[in-house]
Amino acid sequence: MALAELRDAIVRGDLPPGTAIRQSAAAEQLGLSVIPVREALKTLASEGMVSYQAQRGYTVAELRAESVDGVFRVRELLEAEAEAVAAARLRPQDIAAMGAALDAQRAATANGDAHAAITANRDFHFALLDRCDNEWLLRFVRQLWDALEPHRALAYRRTAVSGDRTRAQEILAILAQGDPEAALRVLAAHRTGGLADFHRLLSPRTG
Repeated sequence: MALAELRDAIVRGDLPPGTAIRQSAAAEQLGLSVIPVREALKTLASEGMVSYQAQRGYTVAELRAESVDGVFRVRELLEAEAEAVAAARLRPQDIAAMGAALDAQRAATANGDAHAAITANRDFHFALLDRCDNEWLLRFVRQLWDALEPHRALAYRRTAVSGDRTRAQEILAILAQGDPEAALRVLAAHRTGGLADFHRLLSPRTG
């Protein structure tokens, strides 16, 4: 419970990057003892969603531009492999699941629900990625996605989400037509667009 609640609070943006997480306060708010909260924070630290420093405790992870570059570079290597295998194995029910996720993302965006939009976006991509049937590969891909979660809510609020949906719609249409090679090219461009979105997010804002 503690792990799910804290993760959701980070993804929703309730705990923005840089926010200190006091174990006693979090435990009181969740109606739990400190022990499960401490264990949850250790798990989130291993996933890269929070960081720990002696004497300071846990804070929601803050990413630097060079760190984002590193995450996306490794994502490119791992996801390209997973997508190449998965695209060739995609079934009609997987296409349907991707379409349902895209519909959910569209509805969430219209309602201004960043958390639901983020969840739907993740569901869209993993409906494809899961078809690679390589649990070790998927484990590392999920960890890379988790490392970006503290900033993803801010990214959805500040960047052009409509552009993100347009790319997803193109991916879905190409996969539905049975052209995996073209889909892989669009997926690679999709990641490049995502990296650009994060760089805009992390750049100093003026005006």
